[in-house]
Amino acid sequence: MPVFLCPFIKRLPFTQKMQYSQLSHFFSEISISPIKAIPVDAKHSLSVDIKRDDRLHSVVSGNKWRKLKYLLLFIESKGYKSVAAMGGPYSNFLHSLAFVSYCLGWKCHLYIRGYAEQELTPTLKDCCAWGAKITFVNRLQFREIRSCPPPLSEDTYWITEGGLSHYAMLGMEEVFMEVAGQYDYIISASATGTTIAGLAKAALRYQPKAQIIGISVLNNAQQQSDEVERLIGRKCKNWLIMKGFEQGGFAKSNESVTNFIANFENTHQIPLEPVYSGKSFLATQELADDGYFAPGARVLLLHCGGLQGKRS
Repeated sequence: MPVFLCPFIKRLPFTQKMQYSQLSHFFSEISISPIKAIPVDAKHSLSVDIKRDDRLHSVVSGNKWRKLKYLLLFIESKGYKSVAAMGGPYSNFLHSLAFVSYCLGWKCHLYIRGYAEQELTPTLKDCCAWGAKITFVNRLQFREIRSCPPPLSEDTYWITEGGLSHYAMLGMEEVFMEVAGQYDYIISASATGTTIAGLAKAALRYQPKAQIIGISVLNNAQQQSDEVERLIGRKCKNWLIMKGFEQGGFAKSNESVTNFIANFENTHQIPLEPVYSGKSFLATQELADDGYFAPGARVLLLHCGGLQGKRS
C-alpha cells in the first residue's frame, strides 16, 4: 500500500486553531444547532422545521460530529492518541476526524480509496494541512481492510468505516435533547444506516409518536435496513429506509438536484450540498407533493452538514 506523503500545503484560516489537551475542551467550539421553520405551500398542510446541524461547527458539522463525539471520548479514555480510518477521497467523516485529531495533537492515518497519482481533492488537501498521513489503496485492498484492518501500531485505534459504532448512536440521541415539541416525521439522509438507527432508538424515549425516515443516498437501501435491524433489533418498528431518491447513486447528482438546491438556497438562505441533505430535502418535497404525509403533520428535517463537499 503506497503511502502518499503530503507536500507542504498553505494552511487555511480555520487550521489556526488552539490545540486542546482533552477532547472535552473542544466542546466549547460546538454550538447547539438552531431549528428553523420554513414556509410550505398551503396545499400540503404541513409544518416543516429544519434542524440545522450544519451550524454545529464551522468544520466538524452535522452527523459527523455526533458520530465522533462519544467514540473519540472512548478512544481517549483508553489512552490512545493515534487513530486510523478508511474512506473515500471526499469523505466528510474523514475530514472531520482529521480536523479534531489536529486540534488534539493526535496522529491520524487515513486509508483512502484511490491512487497516489490522482490529484488531491479539496477534502484531502485539508486533511494533509492538518497533518494526516494518507495511504492510497485500490478497490480490492479497500474491501479487504473493511473486513480486516491493516497492521497498525499498538498505540493506534482503528475506526470502522464511517464511524459505525454504538458510540455513534449515542451521539445521535443528543438531537432530541435539543428539540422541543413532538414531531410526526423525522427525516435524514442515510448512507450506512447508523444515523437512522441512533435516531430510531432515541425516538422511542423522546419522540414516541414519530416515524423516522432515512432517505437512502446510495443504491443499498436493503443493506442499510439490515444494518439498522442489527443495531437496534427487529422489534423497533418506528423507522424505514426509503429508496428511489438516490438520483443515480452516492456522490452522483443531476439537474433535478442542482435546480432544487439553487431554488432552496435562494428562497430560504440555507446552504445544501448535493450528496446528502440536498437529496433528502428534495425527497421530502416530492413526498409532500405526492401526499405521503398526513394532513397537518409536523416534519423535522435533519441537515447533515458536510458543506465542505460542495467544493467538489
